[in-house]
Amino acid sequence: MPAPTFRILTLCTGNICRSPAADLLLAHALAGDERFDVSSAGTHAMTGWSISSPMDELLAERGIESDQFVSRQADRALLSSADLILTATREHREWAVGAAPGTVRRAFTLTEFTDAADAHPEPAAVTARELTAWAASHRPSAAVANRGTATRRGYVEGDILDPYGRGRSAYVASLGQIEPLTGRIARVLLSTHH
Repeated sequence: MPAPTFRILTLCTGNICRSPAADLLLAHALAGDERFDVSSAGTHAMTGWSISSPMDELLAERGIESDQFVSRQADRALLSSADLILTATREHREWAVGAAPGTVRRAFTLTEFTDAADAHPEPAAVTARELTAWAASHRPSAAVANRGTATRRGYVEGDILDPYGRGRSAYVASLGQIEPLTGRIARVLLSTHH
């Protein structure tokens, strides 16, 4: 079997809630296309942990098993080897670029990349790498993207809510943000040419 040609890394803080959910949903949606390899990591990972119980249950309800999942810490080598980094929040994206500056044009929040990829006029005419480069050239500048969006709790519009340590409803809300974004990303990536 040929090695995957396009590596996607999802990133959050602990790598037990948001990034594994994005990882597993995206991998499920891209299953069968050998071009793609999806994994996840955390900026401050609880290394060696399983996915958090409420998120595990919600994914299981969707037919996605997470029993093989083990959390890990992101590092420069892992970030640098990724063709596309999808983060839960802008803060995670900034962390990734700070840790591995060469990723600046490959690191996006889930929301940013989804919006940019959806806007591409003809994804079937480009490869996944070309789509990523196009998305980097067509995202709003940081000044525009961040203007007036932070709240008192530091939440920024477009960021994925952190459910860790909260009740099931927080996990439902977080997954409710992640699931449509990963579905849209998978649709566009699958339409790109080999």
